[in-house]
Amino acid sequence: MNHLLLGTLLALSGPSAPSTLIPLETTKLWPTNQAEIVVVKDLNANIKPYIYFSFATGKEVPASESKTDQWDIAISKTTILVNGGTSGPGKAGAQMLEKPFDQVTAAPADGYKTDGAEGNAIPGGSGNSWYKYDMSVHAILPIVGRTILIKTTSGRIAKMEIISYYKGAPEEVPTEDASYYTLRYSLADDNGKF
Repeated sequence: MNHLLLGTLLALSGPSAPSTLIPLETTKLWPTNQAEIVVVKDLNANIKPYIYFSFATGKEVPASESKTDQWDIAISKTTILVNGGTSGPGKAGAQMLEKPFDQVTAAPADGYKTDGAEGNAIPGGSGNSWYKYDMSVHAILPIVGRTILIKTTSGRIAKMEIISYYKGAPEEVPTEDASYYTLRYSLADDNGKF
């Protein structure tokens, strides 16, 4: 299936002539069967006790709905909970993959854990989770090549990569504004394909 993109072309007929916008039609030629990738910028995880997030809507969920299945993950500082097990009434679960986000093309059918007495589905601690603590610069850095898979409360699978822990996703870290997540995610189709 081809998608049409509408662009514009700026035509000048001389140095002092007024500009005119001319519609330019192009065709997207590469495959369109890949899942949409959503980027979330500066999700504020400084909120107490947690900020709740839904992959279905791509938005924050009010804390007043924390006892519902309307959210998939809850974040506070470096801790990420799933809405399942001891953390919520939903059926969410998660697992970590040692595989880069772009190389995860299909979701495993099983292996998803919920939060419980033995620990969280997304473990905490430097090197054990999605991040490492760099003592040389005192910064929390996402582990490159690590992807988190989340079974949402609706049963869909999302793959998620945390890009930055600092506001504005700066290249130089740390900054004063920590616990502002920039992440990207994609929802698998009904066959578990991304």
